[in-house]
Amino acid sequence: MMNGEYNDGQLSDTYLDNIIKQLEISDGSQATACVRSVFVRNDAGTFLKKLDERIKHYDNEIEKLCNFQYQSFVKAFHELLQVRKDTTSMKNELVKNNQMMQVAGQSLAKKTEALIKEYHRQSNIQQTIDVLSQAFPVFETYRKLQECMEEKKLYPALKLLEQLETKHLVLVKEHRWSELIQNNIAKFRSQIRNESHNELKNFLENVATHADKIGKSAFAQAAVRLDIDRRYYTLEEDRKKDQKQQADGSVDSALINMNITELIDFSPIYKSLHINLFLNCKEEFSKHYQREKQKQAPVILDVPPKMHESFDAFKKYLQRVTGFFIVEDHVMNTTEGLIDQRFYYELCERATQQLLAVLRRAVLTSYNPDLMLDMKIVVVLFCAAIKESGFPATPLLDVLMELRESYQQLLLTQWSQKFTEILNNDNYTPMVIEDETKYQLLQRQFPLRIEATEKLPFPRQLPYSESVPKIFLEIKDFVAVCAKFAKGLNVSKTEIDDMIRKPSNLLLTKTLKTALIELTAAESRRQLNFSQLVQICINTLHLENAMPFLEDYIVALVHGGAKQLGLRLQGASMLKDIRSLVEDRIYDKLNDKIDECLDIASYDWMMPEAFGVASDYITTTIQFLENTFRAFTHLPTQLSQTTCLSACKHISNSLTNILLSQDVKAISFGALEQMSLDLMQCEVFASKINIANLDSETLLLCFQDLRQLLDLIMDKRWSVFFDNYGNPDSPFARVAPRTALIVVEKLRDGLKRPLLSKFNRPAMEKENIKMLETVANKLRPLMNDNS
Repeated sequence: MMNGEYNDGQLSDTYLDNIIKQLEISDGSQATACVRSVFVRNDAGTFLKKLDERIKHYDNEIEKLCNFQYQSFVKAFHELLQVRKDTTSMKNELVKNNQMMQVAGQSLAKKTEALIKEYHRQSNIQQTIDVLSQAFPVFETYRKLQECMEEKKLYPALKLLEQLETKHLVLVKEHRWSELIQNNIAKFRSQIRNESHNELKNFLENVATHADKIGKSAFAQAAVRLDIDRRYYTLEEDRKKDQKQQADGSVDSALINMNITELIDFSPIYKSLHINLFLNCKEEFSKHYQREKQKQAPVILDVPPKMHESFDAFKKYLQRVTGFFIVEDHVMNTTEGLIDQRFYYELCERATQQLLAVLRRAVLTSYNPDLMLDMKIVVVLFCAAIKESGFPATPLLDVLMELRESYQQLLLTQWSQKFTEILNNDNYTPMVIEDETKYQLLQRQFPLRIEATEKLPFPRQLPYSESVPKIFLEIKDFVAVCAKFAKGLNVSKTEIDDMIRKPSNLLLTKTLKTALIELTAAESRRQLNFSQLVQICINTLHLENAMPFLEDYIVALVHGGAKQLGLRLQGASMLKDIRSLVEDRIYDKLNDKIDECLDIASYDWMMPEAFGVASDYITTTIQFLENTFRAFTHLPTQLSQTTCLSACKHISNSLTNILLSQDVKAISFGALEQMSLDLMQCEVFASKINIANLDSETLLLCFQDLRQLLDLIMDKRWSVFFDNYGNPDSPFARVAPRTALIVVEKLRDGLKRPLLSKFNRPAMEKENIKMLETVANKLRPLMNDNS
């Protein structure tokens, strides 16, 4: 145990010795840590003891050292006192010498400083001379640059700018004033660019001023190529001014041979482009030019007030547009990179839309065919002139088709009035030609020859009335006017032929047809009589025969006489349709007159016996028809035939309707006998009619239905009727059971009336009634079978 304590004490002493050594060799930064460790180990007392021992050790060591060096210290101290004396002497000597040196150095320093200043002055002078020698060309060039800018000499100014930037300012860039000049150069660049824009503006104003003159020159050149009269490119005021000079053709020659550069000075645009190319602003200048053009284009394309009311204003407008695009095309072809095809076509596209609107409005607001024809020629000139500048003129040519339709519609309206006037003024009597001269004049106007009239003496009567040659002439004039519209269009002869024939067919099938229909209509204001309607039929026949002459006229007009296969005129078929309508009106007129005669019929349906002669109304009707048909010698054969057949059928139907009328409740055999006599009178009339190629048997067939009915009832041949019913060869094949039943029932009712009892024997009366009832009973099933 003692050994353990001894070891612990030994370790503690060693630890404390190490702490003290550490304190000795440290700079004091470890003192706190060492002291803390001592207190932590509870060795403070031992540590203090060790520390005191260590202090005493060092005190002994110091004392030993001092004792050992004391003699040397004393000796050194004495030597130091001796040195102090010498040092004081030396100090006084140094002060004295210093004062002497200071006095001598001040004079030298002044001279040295003056020498240095003079050196610097000489160096500055030399540098100034060198700088001025470099700056003088800069200032001189800058002065010249200012003079050029004041005088707006942009080309020399650009060269001086180039010299300043590339040659002179490089040498003086370290000077502050060079920055001022550099800043001013930027201002000069901006000023030069602005001046180039001003020149561009002046150029555009010059273009706007002379665009119409350039367009007029282009119109004149196109007119020469297309052989178009000068009035379509000159204005009224120009023609008045140039009337004196026009005698020798000098004005037109100058206009035709005029070059665009004679009217427009293009040097400003070239200079501006070159300037901006030098300033590296070509792309910006190109965009600026295109923006200005886009602003100018709507102004050029703007329609002047009341343009559509003045033909000269219309021409001037198109000439201005033409001149604008000719200038633009010239700029595009003579400059590089200023504008491209894309921009030009976009400009053309916008202009095309505006022009289409203008032309369509001009078409819609024009009501004069002559003015529209002039407009068409001007549009053709415009397309031919502006096409040379690369402008897409095809859409504008398409508008001509719209113009053509409006033009043709106006012509149709105008000719409708002419046809109406001609038809209303005609008296519809055959023309009478007084002498050979007038007949030859008529043949030149209306070349249809009629062999039957060629040998007649003068005054010579022709079958048609005076409206026929007038209408023929009007149709020829219409064809000629339509042909005028096709002139100048770049189309084939076949297309021209169609352009003439289509409106001509409309003229015939609609305009003329409408006029004829309105004239012959039952509700027409001019109520035509029977003879006038007949004359219209004859007129349509001769107009139809004259259609080949119109065909030949169109062929000669378009193809020069060579026969061509194409669209045919539809006048012949139209005239046939009109003739058919007029024939119906003739039939109606004739039937109305027949009805007037038949309306006076007053049958006594209960008469015991017939009069023995035809009724008065039938005699009157027959006399009217005989007089009418006697005048049919000059009618067309077919019309005469159909008119006679129609009259006979109408008489037969009217007599049948009278017999079957619901107003007639009862009839006697005497009334049937009287109607049979009336029908016999009609049959005699039909057998005596003399119409070419019309057999009397055909006319007699018109009365056959009524004749068979009357014979069947009066002859009481019912057994033959019933036995042969349905047989087409039966003598009563045309008798319908329903019709026979109606008449039988009326006869039966008539026999039952007491009025007849005193005239008939009772036995016979009963027999007839019984027989009629039996017939009626047999007829009803047949009528039901037919239904």
